[in-house]
Amino acid sequence: MNKFTVPEINFISIFLGDSKTETVANIMEGIPNFNGETELIEIAEQSIMKLDGITQTEFEAVNFNENFTDE
Repeated sequence: MNKFTVPEINFISIFLGDSKTETVANIMEGIPNFNGETELIEIAEQSIMKLDGITQTEFEAVNFNENFTDE
């Protein structure tokens, strides 16, 4: 499984749906609202790539609701 970074987990938690597919769709819907913010677009793209690389079962095993920090 691809390991998600703390920023990716925090980002995904904002767009979290009931499934991996719904979460990816939520992120894709949000991209036009980023108004060209390259950092947000990059983390969205990275998150989508990693989500696409895991199964629904692996998705369910990740706790995206945890309050993660870099500390």
